[in-house]
Amino acid sequence: MKIGNGDALERRDVVMSSRMKLVRLPAPDPEDPETLLSAAAGDDACVRAIYRAHVDRVHRHVARVLGRHDPEVEDVVQKVFLAAFDGAESFGGRSKVSTWILGIATRRALDEARARWRRDRWQRLSAWVGLGRAPSAPDESHAMRDQAEALLQVLTPDQRTVFVLKEVEGHTLQEIADLTGVGISTLHARLQAARKRLDAELGQSDVRTEEGGHRGA
Repeated sequence: MKIGNGDALERRDVVMSSRMKLVRLPAPDPEDPETLLSAAAGDDACVRAIYRAHVDRVHRHVARVLGRHDPEVEDVVQKVFLAAFDGAESFGGRSKVSTWILGIATRRALDEARARWRRDRWQRLSAWVGLGRAPSAPDESHAMRDQAEALLQVLTPDQRTVFVLKEVEGHTLQEIADLTGVGISTLHARLQAARKRLDAELGQSDVRTEEGGHRGA
Protein backbone atom coordinates (compact mmCIF):
# COMPACT_ATOMS: atom_id res chain seq x y z
CA MET A 1 0.00 0.00 0.00
CA LYS A 2 1.38 3.32 -1.04
CA ILE A 3 1.38 6.08 1.55
CA GLY A 4 0.32 9.48 0.26
CA ASN A 5 2.11 12.68 1.04
CA GLY A 6 -0.63 13.70 3.49
CA ASP A 7 -0.23 10.48 5.47
CA ALA A 8 3.55 10.89 5.56
CA LEU A 9 3.28 14.41 6.86
CA GLU A 10 0.82 13.33 9.52
CA ARG A 11 3.14 10.54 10.68
CA ARG A 12 6.04 12.98 10.80
CA ASP A 13 4.01 15.40 12.93
CA VAL A 14 3.13 12.61 15.36
CA VAL A 15 6.79 11.56 15.67
CA MET A 16 7.94 15.14 16.19
CA SER A 17 5.22 15.69 18.79
CA SER A 18 6.30 12.56 20.66
CA ARG A 19 9.94 13.66 20.58
CA MET A 20 9.02 17.10 21.87
CA LYS A 21 7.23 15.52 24.81
CA LEU A 22 10.24 13.38 25.57
CA VAL A 23 12.68 16.29 25.66
CA ARG A 24 10.52 18.57 27.80
CA LEU A 25 12.72 19.81 30.66
CA PRO A 26 11.68 19.36 34.30
CA ALA A 27 10.96 22.37 36.49
CA PRO A 28 14.12 23.88 38.02
CA ASP A 29 14.97 22.50 41.46
CA PRO A 30 15.20 25.48 43.88
CA GLU A 31 17.68 23.57 46.07
CA ASP A 32 20.02 22.81 43.17
CA PRO A 33 23.09 25.09 43.12
CA GLU A 34 22.90 25.06 39.32
CA THR A 35 19.45 26.63 39.53
CA LEU A 36 20.90 29.40 41.67
CA LEU A 37 23.73 29.99 39.21
CA SER A 38 21.32 30.01 36.27
CA ALA A 39 19.10 32.50 38.07
CA ALA A 40 22.11 34.72 38.65
CA ALA A 41 22.88 34.49 34.93
CA GLY A 42 19.40 35.77 34.10
CA ASP A 43 17.37 32.59 33.52
CA ASP A 44 13.80 33.75 34.22
CA ALA A 45 12.49 30.26 35.01
CA CYS A 46 15.23 29.72 37.58
CA VAL A 47 14.69 33.17 39.10
CA ARG A 48 11.01 32.37 39.55
CA ALA A 49 11.77 28.93 40.98
CA ILE A 50 14.19 30.31 43.57
CA TYR A 51 11.93 33.21 44.53
CA ARG A 52 8.70 31.22 44.81
CA ALA A 53 10.32 28.43 46.82
CA HIS A 54 11.96 30.67 49.41
CA VAL A 55 10.12 34.00 49.58
CA ASP A 56 7.57 33.00 52.23
CA ARG A 57 10.21 31.71 54.63
CA VAL A 58 12.45 34.73 54.03
CA HIS A 59 9.53 37.09 54.60
CA ARG A 60 8.59 35.42 57.89
CA HIS A 61 12.17 35.50 59.10
CA VAL A 62 12.74 39.18 58.24
CA ALA A 63 9.40 40.10 59.83
CA ARG A 64 10.41 38.35 63.05
CA VAL A 65 13.62 40.38 63.21
CA LEU A 66 12.17 43.78 62.26
CA GLY A 67 8.58 43.35 63.44
CA ARG A 68 5.61 42.02 61.51
CA HIS A 69 4.22 45.45 60.65
CA ASP A 70 7.56 47.11 59.91
CA PRO A 71 7.34 49.03 56.60
CA GLU A 72 10.88 48.01 55.63
CA VAL A 73 10.17 44.25 55.58
CA GLU A 74 9.25 44.06 51.89
CA ASP A 75 12.26 46.14 50.87
CA VAL A 76 14.63 43.95 52.89
CA VAL A 77 13.12 40.79 51.34
CA GLN A 78 13.81 42.13 47.86
CA LYS A 79 17.38 42.99 48.87
CA VAL A 80 17.87 39.44 50.14
CA PHE A 81 17.12 37.91 46.75
CA LEU A 82 19.17 40.50 44.89
CA ALA A 83 22.09 39.74 47.20
CA ALA A 84 21.58 35.99 46.67
CA PHE A 85 21.70 36.31 42.90
CA ASP A 86 24.60 38.76 42.98
CA GLY A 87 26.56 36.47 45.27
CA ALA A 88 25.56 33.14 43.74
CA GLU A 89 29.12 32.29 42.75
CA SER A 90 30.18 32.49 46.41
CA PHE A 91 27.77 29.72 47.36
CA GLY A 92 30.07 26.87 48.31
CA GLY A 93 27.46 24.13 48.59
CA ARG A 94 28.25 23.46 52.26
CA SER A 95 24.58 23.94 53.10
CA LYS A 96 21.24 23.87 51.32
CA VAL A 97 20.39 26.82 49.08
CA SER A 98 17.46 27.64 51.38
CA THR A 99 19.75 27.74 54.42
CA TRP A 100 22.23 29.96 52.60
CA ILE A 101 19.49 32.38 51.55
CA LEU A 102 18.14 32.45 55.10
CA GLY A 103 21.61 33.43 56.29
CA ILE A 104 21.56 36.36 53.89
CA ALA A 105 18.10 37.29 55.20
CA THR A 106 19.39 37.27 58.77
CA ARG A 107 22.31 39.56 57.95
CA ARG A 108 20.20 41.96 55.88
CA ALA A 109 17.51 42.21 58.54
CA LEU A 110 20.10 42.82 61.26
CA ASP A 111 21.81 45.43 59.08
CA GLU A 112 18.50 47.28 58.75
CA ALA A 113 17.72 46.99 62.47
CA ARG A 114 21.19 48.23 63.44
CA ALA A 115 21.07 51.07 60.92
CA ARG A 116 17.81 52.24 62.45
CA TRP A 117 19.29 51.81 65.93
CA ARG A 118 22.23 54.01 65.00
CA ARG A 119 20.06 56.64 63.31
CA ASP A 120 18.21 57.11 66.61
CA ARG A 121 21.25 56.66 68.83
CA TRP A 122 21.19 60.02 70.59
CA GLN A 123 17.47 59.91 71.21
CA ARG A 124 17.83 56.39 72.56
CA LEU A 125 20.78 57.33 74.76
CA SER A 126 18.84 60.28 76.14
CA ALA A 127 15.89 58.03 76.88
CA TRP A 128 18.19 55.47 78.51
CA VAL A 129 19.72 58.01 80.85
CA GLY A 130 16.40 59.69 81.56
CA LEU A 131 16.88 62.97 79.75
CA GLY A 132 13.29 63.15 78.59
CA ARG A 133 11.20 62.61 75.49
CA ALA A 134 12.36 62.71 71.89
CA PRO A 135 12.99 66.28 70.68
CA SER A 136 10.36 68.02 68.60
CA ALA A 137 12.69 70.62 67.09
CA PRO A 138 16.32 70.77 65.88
CA ASP A 139 17.36 73.02 68.79
CA GLU A 140 16.00 70.48 71.27
CA SER A 141 17.89 67.71 69.46
CA HIS A 142 21.18 69.58 69.79
CA ALA A 143 20.52 70.30 73.46
CA MET A 144 19.71 66.64 74.10
CA ARG A 145 22.91 65.55 72.37
CA ASP A 146 24.96 68.03 74.43
CA GLN A 147 23.41 66.70 77.64
CA ALA A 148 24.08 63.11 76.66
CA GLU A 149 27.68 63.81 75.68
CA ALA A 150 28.30 65.69 78.93
CA LEU A 151 26.91 62.75 80.90
CA LEU A 152 29.19 60.31 79.08
CA GLN A 153 32.20 62.34 80.16
CA VAL A 154 31.81 61.09 83.74
CA LEU A 155 32.86 57.64 82.48
CA THR A 156 36.44 56.51 82.02
CA PRO A 157 37.53 56.17 78.38
CA ASP A 158 37.29 52.36 78.62
CA GLN A 159 33.84 52.49 80.17
CA ARG A 160 32.65 55.09 77.68
CA THR A 161 33.89 53.04 74.72
CA VAL A 162 32.06 49.85 75.65
CA PHE A 163 28.92 51.74 76.71
CA VAL A 164 28.66 53.65 73.45
CA LEU A 165 29.40 50.60 71.30
CA LYS A 166 26.83 48.48 73.18
CA GLU A 167 24.03 50.83 74.20
CA VAL A 168 24.30 53.48 71.47
CA GLU A 169 25.71 51.72 68.41
CA GLY A 170 23.98 48.41 69.06
CA HIS A 171 26.95 46.03 68.83
CA THR A 172 27.05 42.72 70.66
CA LEU A 173 29.77 42.08 73.22
CA GLN A 174 31.37 39.60 70.82
CA GLU A 175 31.48 42.27 68.10
CA ILE A 176 32.96 44.76 70.56
CA ALA A 177 35.58 42.20 71.54
CA ASP A 178 36.49 41.78 67.89
CA LEU A 179 36.67 45.55 67.43
CA THR A 180 38.72 46.32 70.52
CA GLY A 181 40.71 43.16 71.18
CA VAL A 182 39.43 43.13 74.77
CA GLY A 183 37.97 39.96 76.33
CA ILE A 184 34.21 39.65 76.76
CA SER A 185 34.41 39.26 80.57
CA THR A 186 36.41 42.49 80.84
CA LEU A 187 33.99 44.30 78.52
CA HIS A 188 31.02 43.07 80.57
CA ALA A 189 32.63 44.36 83.78
CA ARG A 190 33.30 47.76 82.17
CA LEU A 191 29.74 47.96 80.87
CA GLN A 192 28.30 47.21 84.30
CA ALA A 193 30.58 49.82 85.87
CA ALA A 194 29.47 52.38 83.27
CA ARG A 195 25.80 51.72 83.97
CA LYS A 196 26.29 52.04 87.73
CA ARG A 197 28.25 55.28 87.29
CA LEU A 198 25.54 56.78 85.10
CA ASP A 199 22.82 55.66 87.51
CA ALA A 200 24.70 57.33 90.36
CA GLU A 201 25.19 60.51 88.35
CA LEU A 202 21.52 60.62 87.42
CA GLY A 203 20.56 60.06 91.05
CA GLN A 204 22.65 63.06 92.09
CA SER A 205 21.11 65.08 89.28
CA ASP A 206 17.60 64.23 90.50
CA VAL A 207 18.53 65.29 94.03
CA ARG A 208 19.91 68.61 92.76
CA THR A 209 16.73 69.17 90.73
CA GLU A 210 14.51 68.49 93.75
CA GLU A 211 16.56 70.81 95.97
CA GLY A 212 16.33 73.55 93.38
CA GLY A 213 12.59 73.09 93.22
CA HIS A 214 12.23 73.36 96.98
CA ARG A 215 14.29 76.55 97.04
CA GLY A 216 12.19 78.02 94.27
CA ALA A 217 9.03 77.22 96.23
